[in-house]
Amino acid sequence: MSGPGDDHLTRAQTELGEPDALFHISPGWLRAKLGVGLGLVLVGAVANYWWWVHGPQNLGHVVAHLLLWTPAVGIALLVHMYRQRGLFVLVYPTGLLRLRRGEVDSYPWAEVAEIRLKVQRAEAAEILHDAAGNPTACWLPAEVPVVQIWNAWLAVDRADGTSANFSPALADYARLAEEVQRRTFPAAWAAAWGRFRAGETVPFTDLEATPAGLRHAGKLLHWREVKELTVAQGRLTVKQAGRWLPWAIKDVSVIPNPHVLFALVEEARKLHAAPTGQPHPDEADHGAEDGE
Repeated sequence: MSGPGDDHLTRAQTELGEPDALFHISPGWLRAKLGVGLGLVLVGAVANYWWWVHGPQNLGHVVAHLLLWTPAVGIALLVHMYRQRGLFVLVYPTGLLRLRRGEVDSYPWAEVAEIRLKVQRAEAAEILHDAAGNPTACWLPAEVPVVQIWNAWLAVDRADGTSANFSPALADYARLAEEVQRRTFPAAWAAAWGRFRAGETVPFTDLEATPAGLRHAGKLLHWREVKELTVAQGRLTVKQAGRWLPWAIKDVSVIPNPHVLFALVEEARKLHAAPTGQPHPDEADHGAEDGE
């Protein structure tokens, strides 16, 4: 049975040609997620019935979580899948097209101001370089939660403030997240790296990349002291060389263009490496300014 979404999909492919990639909620994927949601609701209902009717009825901490959260998670999964029904995402060389229940929205890559990404874990970003060693693409791998798919999402924001959100309700969501990051990287990287090389500060909310290092909460971490950036439990962690505790922790989902941040940190560390063992001039100047 065809619907408005199928009509818009056919029209888009007729007028714009075949997309480089097409993402949608496949029937098999939808049935699988609905099955998981219904299963959780059923298990939760049966468990609650036996506990309250035939059980001791005194709730312990663990039991309370099982009885309350199992059906709640199942219902949330069903609601999320229902809201995402009829969604198609088409990726073209010039931009992204979102079709959803009769609505058509376009996001040309040249008009994308920023992207935001909610991921639970990323040991590092994937970065591609050209023959001269310059970054040409960068993306954070996006994992797909088995049940709580609302704990992962990708937001694409146009310069005019229009925003589109995508979740793992879409089949092959990890590839969509990679495609969007790779295609928005060149323009965002050119702007950020140009500002950085001109001696300007590049902000990622209150985490800033300065010519001397990363600045956060009034603290400065020189580039030679930056060990790595990782994401764990949905939080971006900045690690300092020679220290056990993280230098800074932030919710990764609030950081604009996190793929650009990861690439910039890598390139800045290379740029400020001092093989002679002497401090970089920028570090000495800013160290005196910050009283370090």
